[in-house]
Amino acid sequence: MTTITHNPVQFQMSQSVSGSEAGGHNVKNSHPIGDSIAMMLVIMDLLSRQTSAKLDDMQKKSNISRDAQDMANKVEASLAKLIKAEDKTTLDDSVIQYLRENNILVNDKTIDEFLADKEGGKLDKADLMSVKAALESVAGRASDFVQQSQLKMQQLMQNYNTAVQMINSLQSMLAESTKGIASAIR
Repeated sequence: MTTITHNPVQFQMSQSVSGSEAGGHNVKNSHPIGDSIAMMLVIMDLLSRQTSAKLDDMQKKSNISRDAQDMANKVEASLAKLIKAEDKTTLDDSVIQYLRENNILVNDKTIDEFLADKEGGKLDKADLMSVKAALESVAGRASDFVQQSQLKMQQLMQNYNTAVQMINSLQSMLAESTKGIASAIR
């Protein structure tokens, strides 16, 4: 698993120049275009950090979905071994451990409470279907979260691209302004 860390970028906005600093002239020398570019960079940094956090969340939920579905498949394999309606089997230890570690409820009970009601921990088809349904529910909810997060990621990327376009426009404005000043000086 790759962890992305991102330190926030700090920008200092330009200070106005007072009359005494401008040789006695009453001139304000703020840099609106430069300040605007700096502000857009701050916004891009914020969007970048939000994107990284969302990716981390998506990766965690994707792992949960995959693991829960793997456990549901193990339960399905146990179900396939039951031929008669009255046949019973035990639940795979890895499935029990997974249900415990992740506090997954089966019929509103912890797995230990659920198994305590069963003689020798043996489960029939209906019991196995309940366990499978609980695991598939967890997998489905995690998968839904990932899908919703993908939409949020698209929005974040669109906002980031808009900020990049705005910076490009501001840089073009700055270049044109500089050209205009240079030609006026000549």
